[in-house]
Amino acid sequence: MRYCLNKPAMIKNLILSLLFCTGTTAWAQDTIAFTLKQSYPFLQQDANIIQNSVTLTEFYEKLYQLKKLRKNPVHILQIGDSHIQADILSGTVRKLLQLEFGNAGRGLIFPGRVGRTNESGTITSSSSGLWDAKRIIYTNQPLPIGIGAMTIQTEQAGNTIKLRVNPGELNYSFNKMTFLFEKDLSSYNLVIKDSIGQQIAYVGPYTFETPNISRVWLPYSISQAELQTLQSTNLQKQFTLYGINLENGKPGVLYHSTGGNGAKVKHYIEATAFAEQTKELSPDLIIISLGTNEAIEYPYVDPRFTDQLDTFISQLKQHNPLAKFLLTIPMEFLQKENAKKSGCGNYAQQIN
Repeated sequence: MRYCLNKPAMIKNLILSLLFCTGTTAWAQDTIAFTLKQSYPFLQQDANIIQNSVTLTEFYEKLYQLKKLRKNPVHILQIGDSHIQADILSGTVRKLLQLEFGNAGRGLIFPGRVGRTNESGTITSSSSGLWDAKRIIYTNQPLPIGIGAMTIQTEQAGNTIKLRVNPGELNYSFNKMTFLFEKDLSSYNLVIKDSIGQQIAYVGPYTFETPNISRVWLPYSISQAELQTLQSTNLQKQFTLYGINLENGKPGVLYHSTGGNGAKVKHYIEATAFAEQTKELSPDLIIISLGTNEAIEYPYVDPRFTDQLDTFISQLKQHNPLAKFLLTIPMEFLQKENAKKSGCGNYAQQIN
């Protein structure tokens, strides 16, 4: 299906098409043509509407300029629950946007398997030694929650995490890594090795960068890395990881996604480090895809849901004052083989 982007209004239809895997055709002067291959007859395309879409005009303009000039990355952050942790919807949108506007890297990742849960199909992680883990839904347990909607920690020097970006239609090899981690006097250093075990970079807790952030430029692009904790002083007792951002230094789209199985809006509000760490991703657009786990409790409807959503958005705006926001309604689901028992429609109305 052929599609054209004008400056910049038609891009909003592209965003809709990608988020809901539909196709639309539009024509205008000063356009960029492309083809969206996938469309499904059971999708109600007329129901896919972005309300108040004028607020996204600046974001559309950035995409348009990226397409025309191939300069400067555009940053998108999608926040959600298990649907986003699995990176199925977000992974599809990421791929299609990057095929159209350029691939600036895989973006934010979290080594879910190290925390004994699932992870995006674009990466594979493993570890050695003992690692504690905390998911975002367990707010009463130790360990703060940051950008990855999950936290892992080790108290053993010499432990490792192996990360690999899996081969696919897009090349996600990287030459820049941004670590979001607990960076203080008690934190281990980190050695970065390539696939043959050669040390290529070093992360220490003492830098002039923002607290809990270290950016590392690698001498060459790699698709696999080993991270090893290193104790260099007696004060260092632990290493706590919130997430890693992988980039390739090229112009294009960086589509970050973060989600937690079972997560609700209230869990993100209670995650002490989450909102603050989002600013390190410099999002131009923040997509919030929550409400499904609230809807599971139907017919009970949490009267605080709308207020919680407003609070969460306010937290994000505090740290990302220039970002635009897009809220998606929760997807329908079957509960005990009866779709009518789902409360998704009720929560969708509240989000709207």
